Amino acid sequence: MLDILSVGCREFARFLVLSPCAISRNINYNVKTVVTYAEALEAIESREFDACLVNFDLADKSGLDLIRKFAASEVSMPFILIADEEDDQVDVEAMASGAVDYFVKDQITAPLLRGAISYGIERKRTERRLAALAGFDELTGLANRTGAQLAIFQLDLDRFKQINDTIGHMMGDHLLMKIAGCLRECCREIDTVARLGGDEFAVIATHFNDHDSVEMMARKILANISEPFTIVGHTVHASASMGITLYPNDEDNFERLLANVDMAMYRAKTDGGNSYRFFDANLNGDIKRQRRLGREMRRALEGKKFFAHYQPLFDTKSSRVVSAEALARWRHPSEGFICPDEFIPIAESASRIDRLGERILHTACVDCKERQSQGLENIAVAVNVSPSQFRRSDIVGTVMRALRKSRLNPALLELELTEATVMQDFEEAANALQRLRNEGMRIAIVDFGTGYSSMTYLKHFPVDRLKIDQSFISGVETELGDRAITRAIIRLASGLGIDVTAEEVENQAQLEFLRSKRCNSVQGYLLGRPATLNEFVESISGQNSSLSVAS
Repeated sequence: MLDILSVGCREFARFLVLSPCAISRNINYNVKTVVTYAEALEAIESREFDACLVNFDLADKSGLDLIRKFAASEVSMPFILIADEEDDQVDVEAMASGAVDYFVKDQITAPLLRGAISYGIERKRTERRLAALAGFDELTGLANRTGAQLAIFQLDLDRFKQINDTIGHMMGDHLLMKIAGCLRECCREIDTVARLGGDEFAVIATHFNDHDSVEMMARKILANISEPFTIVGHTVHASASMGITLYPNDEDNFERLLANVDMAMYRAKTDGGNSYRFFDANLNGDIKRQRRLGREMRRALEGKKFFAHYQPLFDTKSSRVVSAEALARWRHPSEGFICPDEFIPIAESASRIDRLGERILHTACVDCKERQSQGLENIAVAVNVSPSQFRRSDIVGTVMRALRKSRLNPALLELELTEATVMQDFEEAANALQRLRNEGMRIAIVDFGTGYSSMTYLKHFPVDRLKIDQSFISGVETELGDRAITRAIIRLASGLGIDVTAEEVENQAQLEFLRSKRCNSVQGYLLGRPATLNEFVESISGQNSSLSVAS
């Protein structure tokens, strides 16, 4: 039985009593509801409750005032703030004040609320244990010892939900145990390793020599986690995002240190994951913006604020446009266009990359069909498929629904995947690609040369095109190594009967080199920038633009 205090949240308290939830089906809840700030103070100080739901707007004060009062006190139960509407300032202030979670009323479900309570209770228990082990007083949050230096690491597995969905929750639990073992191996005996809850872990390191030794430890942990794990005969690839904060350099209070490291970890995740970030005082503004965009992304996807721009791909022999790559674009109502380098990592960290991918896939198919009616019958469209989107069991169904809805010929659709995506589970990837190929679609491997570059998958996978990564193309003028690698990839693809495309061609010298080596096709700002559907059609309609420098 869990005793829950509800401060001005009567309607959501009913979720805990009346709604079944698989996460906590063996847990019963006893809920007490109070309305005013004064009533809440008395109830909290009784220390009879395991968790507290707090409405942002109380009868006489703000719910944030209540959380702040007890955040660094001997009352260490988790607080969950609930607001009427989304507000980026409230979100950041809630986390900084000590709330374990923040929800908007119209987004709450019973499983979400119950899961947040269970996670919050588990996390608070772990934090109390970590504070004691690190030498911090539970009452004040201040260090009991003087002169000691601490580094707090917090890490969260990248795309763990997708891993769970792909290999199953039991295998996911095995992975968490492997990660825990990996952390213990990377740390010293004097360091403390703990699981905060879910797929989050923490490490407290003491007696380190300098900043460089902390970085060395961070790199070692991330490198070891990135090594493939064998779980019940399956190979699983994982990575993590890590935040780091230092005591006493960044803060002298344990609760605030935890808030610091959480912000740093969030930044590492939105920067693409598989990396670490140290806490910086300037992070607050960046995190505030990223969290706001993450929430606004949901409404943008529902309101069709995401659309596609198209970048042409030129055949080097015929000098004609043969296809167009669909690139996601977001027009924000107040900020204008948001750069993909910013919103793609946010979509990944907010678990919205699949929804975004489906939106662009459907849009690209519809637009390609529209181009046919405008006289461009043979211009194919290429669409990127994210790793999590590809690993979904219904990826073939998702693509086929887009084709049926648009009535597009499958032969005019090319699906682009990275090497890492297809190598995640070799056998399953090969089966999925073959099913897509059997339906008439083409398959392209992008960023070729930067990942596994395994001859095995080129032999067994149904690959139609390799796209050479721009890191090699940018150096073909001056770097002998880049020239040699580019030539080797072109020869390899030619020998296997696979088309090869050079990405991000930016100057005439690069173009002439690729032509001389018989690269099948090229793409880049030199030749054509991404454009709206109408702009793309206008630029190549009638004459089908020749292979020349773009204006």
